Amino acid sequence: MGDRTARRRRVLVEDARRHGHHLRVTWHPDERQFVVSTWSHDVCTGSARLGTDDAALVATLLVDGLADAASTPGRVPAVPATRAGVAGLVDRLRWLVRGTPPPADLRPPGDTGAVVRPLRRRSA
Repeated sequence: MGDRTARRRRVLVEDARRHGHHLRVTWHPDERQFVVSTWSHDVCTGSARLGTDDAALVATLLVDGLADAASTPGRVPAVPATRAGVAGLVDRLRWLVRGTPPPADLRPPGDTGAVVRPLRRRSA
């Protein structure tokens, strides 16, 4: 077994949307508490202290979610409907890079985003 003081006491995880937000979890052995904090770039925007019992509940949820994700094949989301032409192509490329649909104000009027328009050229 390794030295207990060499174990990690802090984890910094980037938000899946990749827009500068992070989640930081630190272990404070002297208080037997975890501190979970949210960060926007270099500014702490909120925090919560968890006792070991509550941290065990969070760990159980994470493990159950990972087990569910491992046993369920991933789904590829449908490309959202966007504007026509080159502007629509740019919207879809942004969606592919960012993983979020374009804002409602960029969609054609009456479009809820549920319709999928494939990336293909119109035939003459």
